[in-house]
Amino acid sequence: MRRIEDWTIVIEDCGWRASHMEALCPLSRDGGQAVAVMRHDYAARHRLAYAVDGAYLTDIDPTFPRRRHGADPDRLNRHLRELGIDPAADDRIENAIPAALAIASRITNVMITPQHLRRPALGAAIPGAY
Repeated sequence: MRRIEDWTIVIEDCGWRASHMEALCPLSRDGGQAVAVMRHDYAARHRLAYAVDGAYLTDIDPTFPRRRHGADPDRLNRHLRELGIDPAADDRIENAIPAALAIASRITNVMITPQHLRRPALGAAIPGAY
């Protein structure tokens, strides 16, 4: 976990729960925002999720961005278009994770660099989370 400007960046090594509604919504309560980018090679299902003020607004499969869910599934379409991705197309996006990270950067105005990912970083196990 690292603090970068007004955002806290958390990396969940070998996990996926932070991108789920049950984790993301509480992180965005009381007027906050939370963004999660999940790369899950084993299940071949990546995710870009966005919550605001406790509401799970958008859940996008960045490989197939037409697959969108949430209270406002089209909320991030402008960012997709600005990256040259048609949110209505059935196209497979080959650079899905870099595109999802670019959208997260646009939302947060934070560009994550390799320096942000260097260890040591604050970490913790959450009892009962798994």
